[in-house]
Amino acid sequence: MLKVEFINPFIEAAYEIIEAELGLKVEKGPLSVHTSSQTSQEVNVLVGVTGKIKGQIIYGMTEKTAKKIASEMIGQKLPLFDDLAQSAVGELGNMITGTASTKLEQAGYPSALTPPTLICGKSVIISILDAQRLYIVLTSSLGDIEVSVALREG
Repeated sequence: MLKVEFINPFIEAAYEIIEAELGLKVEKGPLSVHTSSQTSQEVNVLVGVTGKIKGQIIYGMTEKTAKKIASEMIGQKLPLFDDLAQSAVGELGNMITGTASTKLEQAGYPSALTPPTLICGKSVIISILDAQRLYIVLTSSLGDIEVSVALREG
């Protein structure tokens, strides 16, 4: 079962990091719960969480949005979603999850993170057995970022 105290740190961290790193205002879009193990976006940053809670966080976006975000982070227009762009988007996911991890620890849920993994392609299967995913869409002027949270107490 998804608990709000596991979800809120990721939403708060996403707002903080996107605003600080990209200078963007973010708004929360629709929320939904799914049990599908397939990615719904073209570019997905997967970060695993272990400790008192365990599971996965996936930050998904279109390739167009990923290039815009990477361009902002690097400070120059990146026409291709190359290694540099991929590294920047992976690091954004890592920064958001790291900040959320600190918030979780302050709430009594210490956890460790895996390095970010970049998965490109829609409908890629990423399975967490018997785990629901809460999808939160964050909207910005660069495009939407879909935050998928699948965490449970370890």
